[in-house]
Amino acid sequence: MAKDIPVIFISALNGTIDKVKAFQIGGVDYITKPFQVEEVLARVETHMKLHHMQKQVEEQNVRLQHEITERKRVEAELEKSNRELARLASFDGLTRIANRRYFDHCLEKEWGLLARQKAPLSLILCDIDFFKRYNDTYGHQNGDDCLKKVAQTIRRAIKRPADLVARYGGEEFVVLLPQTDLNGAVKIAEDIKREVRDLQIEHVKSDVSPYVSLSMGICTMMPDQETLSTELVAVADRALYQAKKTGRDRVETVGV
Repeated sequence: MAKDIPVIFISALNGTIDKVKAFQIGGVDYITKPFQVEEVLARVETHMKLHHMQKQVEEQNVRLQHEITERKRVEAELEKSNRELARLASFDGLTRIANRRYFDHCLEKEWGLLARQKAPLSLILCDIDFFKRYNDTYGHQNGDDCLKKVAQTIRRAIKRPADLVARYGGEEFVVLLPQTDLNGAVKIAEDIKREVRDLQIEHVKSDVSPYVSLSMGICTMMPDQETLSTELVAVADRALYQAKKTGRDRVETVGV
């Protein structure tokens, strides 16, 4: 384009105002008459080199800008992929609720937080009654469907964003309830128990119900720095064992 061509003024006018005006309208140089051809050619060559160098710099800047834009796009895609990987790593592939690994992480975090706040932490450990018999009777595909339905039913029974439902292993599920006392945890457990029963998933080999049911153990503790968070799980597990021992399809509690 014409505006990209370096312009050198050659004029008999030698006044400062004339020279300033020439530069103001876009000139890159000003030569007064009389002039030497060699000087003109040298100046033309110099300005052509400068112009070429300027074009190279501009082209390089454009390439760099494209590279920066592309790098930002790639970084954004990478961040998105990392977030998705982190999400997938935190969830159980079958039931689509949190997995054991994520539960362990949240338990440790909540334990430390509530120890500072001096607030209670409750945990409900749930086990599907006679699930091995269910699998043997109805097949593993129906067993997987049962696990999915129970998991999502438990998840729907939990109302607060801070509460967590996770698959603890096999047919066991765990519910973590920050800032919840024993009475509150019992109410939530009874809600879960009732809603699972209302699914009316047939279980002809159960000794306690014609439908799929849950045995549940609850523990509530006041976290402190001297006690390990795993103690909460251990005590809830003992309560769950007691629920199974005393007839299943029930809730047993331990408050500490």
